[in-house]
Amino acid sequence: MNERNFNHPTQVLRELNAMRDRAELTDVVLEVEGRSFPCHRAVLASCSPYFRGMFSSGYVEAKQERITIKEVSKVAMATILDYAYTGCLQTEPDQVQAVMSAARLLQVEFVGRNAALYMKFHLDMSNCADVLMYADMLGDSDLVKASEDFIASSFHQVVLQPSFLQLSLPLLQSLLDREDLMTSSEDNIVQAALRWVGFNQEERLQHLPALCRCFRHSAISSELLAELESKCPSTDDKLIYSKSTTQRLGQVQTEMQIFFREGFSKYQSQQVAPCYDPSEGGLYELHMPDNLANFSVTATPNDELYLAGGINSLSDRRQKALYQYNHLLNTWEPKCDMGSPRVRCGLVYLKGYIYAIGGDDTKKTAERYDPSCDEWTPIPAMPQSMSSELCAVTLDDSVYVISKEGCYCFSTTENRWSKMADMHKPQTCPQAVTYQGRIYSVDCNKEKDWTWVEMYNPANCVWERSGHRTFNKVNLLKHEETIYLLSVIKNNDFWGQNGESAFKICIYQYQPESGFWVGLKDKGRLVPPIADWMGSRRGTVIACLSARMVPLFLGEQIHDQELLSDDEDTSGSGISDQEDSDEDSSARESGSDYYDI
Repeated sequence: MNERNFNHPTQVLRELNAMRDRAELTDVVLEVEGRSFPCHRAVLASCSPYFRGMFSSGYVEAKQERITIKEVSKVAMATILDYAYTGCLQTEPDQVQAVMSAARLLQVEFVGRNAALYMKFHLDMSNCADVLMYADMLGDSDLVKASEDFIASSFHQVVLQPSFLQLSLPLLQSLLDREDLMTSSEDNIVQAALRWVGFNQEERLQHLPALCRCFRHSAISSELLAELESKCPSTDDKLIYSKSTTQRLGQVQTEMQIFFREGFSKYQSQQVAPCYDPSEGGLYELHMPDNLANFSVTATPNDELYLAGGINSLSDRRQKALYQYNHLLNTWEPKCDMGSPRVRCGLVYLKGYIYAIGGDDTKKTAERYDPSCDEWTPIPAMPQSMSSELCAVTLDDSVYVISKEGCYCFSTTENRWSKMADMHKPQTCPQAVTYQGRIYSVDCNKEKDWTWVEMYNPANCVWERSGHRTFNKVNLLKHEETIYLLSVIKNNDFWGQNGESAFKICIYQYQPESGFWVGLKDKGRLVPPIADWMGSRRGTVIACLSARMVPLFLGEQIHDQELLSDDEDTSGSGISDQEDSDEDSSARESGSDYYDI
């Protein structure tokens, strides 16, 4: 007979752990910070070379019944012993470093490796500098690299954290030498170094000449150069700067337009969003998280992109996930999950926080995310349930939410909701932007019925119809110093012989002086050639964001047809040169100008 009991290892560990709890047949007691841990030598030796060497050598501890373990906290020891007796590793986030240090001392490889991985995948603005110093002290090169990469990708925020001022000179120099610092100017790098020096000027001022070798002289403003010279610790020394003229990565960011659609399209087996560079006319692919649909996105003033919630298309389950875009890797990195699963929630950034509103089972709860510590906290729920077809924008200190059920305002200073005025006509799929102190909203899913742009003025708390123009299937786009409407319509010449696209995009620019939307003829310099993608039946464009991106790190340039699935393939791409359509004609009839840009 040759039989095997696959439950035997688990049963043995379970019984050994129960015996440990009862201090039954234990043959050694570990004393750690005044706490006693009765244990079995055989169990300790089986998972720790440190203990195996101790118990099998001629050391005095081999015969002692009580052994004092130093340089290990009692919490970390409890965690490691629980792992030894159960095979499960569980610890609180604030104890991970202590557990990793104990695991390295006691040579428990699994615990040390997974503690390092946990820190690597839970870096945030508040802890990345601390983790860098810790990893450098331990000589963990992989964790050092991960920490440095994170600091480089969020440099403008990390330098404001207190822990940044604790970095050693070599670590600071290593960071300031990097080509991939995500900051918009060399002056920001110089100012970060001066903050570090000023934290302990008496001791650190002597390091200023060494730091200056990291600065790109040609990119520093004359005012900061004069300040550096004035702070030089010795009049006999001459500051020497880096001769490199290469721009840092953050200095080559370009304002681009990103188009997100509910559902998703696939290109080369990956989800992508079109990302367009108007200055160069390049259309790139922004990779999206796999198998995620009906999510929400927002951009911060520092060009950080966040994506939240949605539905996993493989399981049809609502998601709690939050992702932040990594410009260096063209990937979305997971952050702390939201408290509730949300689909198409209102997602906005305001004064250092991300707000996620609605889209949950009750359609009314809300929460706030703090990027500096990677944590969500609840905020008061909306006064009434609102459908998943809602949008949110920010203005001054408030978050405004618009849906077909009504409009509400959340004051972040008063921490409460209030009812706004109703729109002239409720919007079933609203899309809104703020511009010159007002809110502009349009129903972006009107394929048959016409819709007005409505404007909300907080000064008089009234919605007004903007201009004398109606539109169908439109999207609002805020670009540079104005706002545009992109209306997607059927191309009347599609069945001709000239290879036109199935759809075309009509563009209207808002004129705040007159309140009119003026029709423009685009020559490919304002919006990308994605008419077919925007007009396809696969879904509705839910957001058109402008953000400064790095074209070098985006995917290869793509074409309109490549954004469509096989059953939607059409001939041609781009905006048609056709000068007349029903949409164009009505623009001229309304008194709007029509001109080239």
